[in-house]
Formats: sequence, structure tokens, C-alpha cells
Amino acid sequence: MPLPSFLRPKDSYITCRDRDDGGGAQISARISAMICAKLKGLTYAHSPVADVAHVPAGTGPVAWSQAWEDFFNLGAGEVTAAEIEQRGYPLVAVPKPHRFLARSRRLHVVAHCHKLTDKHPEAWAEIAPVIRAKYSLSAKPELSGYDDGKVQVAVHMRRGDVGSTGRFSERFTADDLVLARLKRVLAAIGPDRAMVRLFSQGQPEDFRAFTDLGVRLHLDDDVFESFHHFVRSDVLFVAKSTFSYLGGVIGGNVCLYEPFRHPRLPGWLEADFEDAAFRAALERLRSRA
Repeated sequence: MPLPSFLRPKDSYITCRDRDDGGGAQISARISAMICAKLKGLTYAHSPVADVAHVPAGTGPVAWSQAWEDFFNLGAGEVTAAEIEQRGYPLVAVPKPHRFLARSRRLHVVAHCHKLTDKHPEAWAEIAPVIRAKYSLSAKPELSGYDDGKVQVAVHMRRGDVGSTGRFSERFTADDLVLARLKRVLAAIGPDRAMVRLFSQGQPEDFRAFTDLGVRLHLDDDVFESFHHFVRSDVLFVAKSTFSYLGGVIGGNVCLYEPFRHPRLPGWLEADFEDAAFRAALERLRSRA
């Protein structure tokens, strides 16, 4: 719950920066700082995304970071951390945002606030329209096939850096589990009324069981195009991944959630969803269209 007004600091700010991990993780961390600001009575001050990992060949690191900044537009309408520093406000490093008490007339600096915000999935849902509006401020990739009247299904499967054994194996979901869920979704929608796209890494022969179901493969695609598919889809299979998790937050679609470090948002369906619950969620989505 947000702090009562008499406990809230005066003219106090929080920013997220000094990260060097992937773009999805950096965007998610900044959103967690925005939520923390609301919960603790602070003002969010934006620090642009920087030092984003996984720079593609042919792109410089500065341009790569700027591409993430421009794609999500989290700083739109926000005061910048640089402006607050120019006022002479002291910087306060906050290693444990879930435990700290903010001070007035300070700029609090965090790496993320997930330990706090993961306890408030409703806060993620509440901020989603704000993030969605920011996201829509810049041009997005043109996607074909979304005006054919079919239910658009996006399936994210983590591969590449994630395998069934070794490092990050806890982020792996086996093919047969995803296939079983997908068959249930297709049965509920009607196979002829669905367009299914699978987003992953690897070779087409690795996904033969999916193409046998008529699934369209998107392997090693442009990261921003893949993300926009997640946002545009009617139904999203959220992997154990911040990347597709963010797609569900922004997209407001029917999300089939698989438990991992971030919580299921209100209305999202667990991986062992009931068919009736899925159909009801799809009807609610259609009624908003």
C-alpha cells in the first residue's frame, strides 16, 4: 500500500541506472522504480537506458542503447535525473529499495525495485496503461497478417542462452509442455480461426512438432519486431522471460503465464489454465476491441 501522506518525503526523487544487462531487464527495472515511486510517495526521475548488452553486429553500443530508449519512451513526460542533479540534490545509493525510507530533497538511485514491486502485481497492472501510452509515442515495426480476422497467438520459447541443463536451465520450458498448452488453446479457439507464431532461436528442424500444427516460425528475428508481435497478439504465451513478460504488461492481451521470478498480473492465466477461464478471458478481450 502507498505510504500515508504524513509519512511521505517532500520533493524527493528516485531513478534507476548504472546497469549493463539486456534491454528488457533495463526497461523492467525502470518500470519497477516508477512503481516504487508511487508506493513510497516519491517522484520518478528518468535516467536514459545505457550500456545495453547483446549489441548486434553492425550496431554501435550507444546506438543500441538509444534504440531501446526510443522504442519504449519511458522518459516521456518525466523529469530527468540530470535535472535533479543540476539542482544540487544529493545522490543517495539505495541497495535495498524494499527496506529504505526515502528522505526529502534527495535523488535516490536504485538498480531495480523488484523485491518491492513483485509483491504488488496489482501495481504492475495499474501502471500498464501509462507504459502503453508511452510505448505508442514512437513508430513501431509494420506487422503483416493482423487484419485477417483470426485470433493472433504469439508463443515465446526461450532457447539460445537457455537449455534443459546448465546455466539458466530454470528458465527452460520443454517443448512437450508448450505443445500441450498450445493444443488446448487451438481447441478452444478453433484451429482454423487462429494464427500462431512462435518466437525463439535455433533451426527450423528444432521446432518440427510446432510446424506440423501449422505454427509460423520466427527464429532469431529483430528484437523490436518480435516484441511488437507480443504486444499486438490477442493471446501471448509468456515465457520465463522479462522480455515477453513486458510484452504482456504493455499488450493487455490474454496471457498464459508460467511462474518465474516476476508475479502473475491480475487476470493472467496460469500455465495449467482451465478451458472455460481461457474462453472467458478471450471474450473479455474481444469485447474491448
